[in-house]
Amino acid sequence: MTDVRTRNNVQVTGSGPPLVFAHGFGCDQNVWRRVAPRFEASHTVVCFDYVGAGKADRSAYDSERYGSLRGYARDVTEVCEALGIQARCSWGTR
Repeated sequence: MTDVRTRNNVQVTGSGPPLVFAHGFGCDQNVWRRVAPRFEASHTVVCFDYVGAGKADRSAYDSERYGSLRGYARDVTEVCEALGIQARCSWGTR
């Protein structure tokens, strides 16, 4: 299996609390090129490409895994785990 950082073309810049930028369907991390740098002075900025987009490892595509959004959610979780980032929800608790 390919290393997660390579698989998802993970780019890390800045320093401070982590801020992960995840792109939407039909684009790649390049969509954040004008936004993400503005946070580098105060945050560790993480940009990545989902498998099947941008410079992510296309050979890692598995139709069973990526046949639902859960596979893409696993990508986010695995990127965070590889970087030692613990997820915190910014929208509060219910």
